[in-house]
Amino acid sequence: MPVTNLMQDIVINTLDEVLKKEENKKITDNARADIIAYVLNRVPPKYVTSERGLLYGTLDSHYQVQQRVDILLLIYEAIEIILNRREPPDSVKEIVIPEKATYLPHIVGQVLEESTLSVIADVEVTLLYDGKQAAMEDPSWKNPYTTNLTSKGHFHFWPKYDEKKIGKGPQVNFTIRFRHPDCPEQSIIIAVDIIKSADFGKTHFIPTVLLKAQASFAADPPSQQ
Repeated sequence: MPVTNLMQDIVINTLDEVLKKEENKKITDNARADIIAYVLNRVPPKYVTSERGLLYGTLDSHYQVQQRVDILLLIYEAIEIILNRREPPDSVKEIVIPEKATYLPHIVGQVLEESTLSVIADVEVTLLYDGKQAAMEDPSWKNPYTTNLTSKGHFHFWPKYDEKKIGKGPQVNFTIRFRHPDCPEQSIIIAVDIIKSADFGKTHFIPTVLLKAQASFAADPPSQQ
């Protein structure tokens, strides 16, 4: 059995479930392919090499509630972006992976309120390189990114690797800045590895970031439902 990315089948099956419920949304075959590519570029791949591994991996992933929620959120995010893009109805938009040998990993993290560990909506999270907003590998990746309750305060970036500006590595230092009207501004510095195309899709996970909210805000934290 060849190497299989288990997440592909999970994403496709979850998308089909969503589209059955969203009959009012007209999703063409091209748009469906775009959605699948959008989500797969934002979830860590899970490779298996045997039928037994495929079976256990599918069962394990199916019952990981948080993972399923994350995939659902990304699917709805992709649907919104694709349905709102201004293109002729018959146009074809191709998802193209840049042809180069070196990349930076996806950067994924979560921000919560310090005292209650509750989700704070509308935190502006900005990825900075050399004091400026870092360019993204694909324009559909937002920078800055605004957190929301539905995605449980998670944020994600895919910074673009530019050897002329960044150098050859082995690591790149980024600053992540967090801004919210009810919290003092906070920044952290992270170092991410420069990776080769063979590791395309690698994710750099950041420990949970805690913001200290004002007393009035912390006493009445937002709902996490």
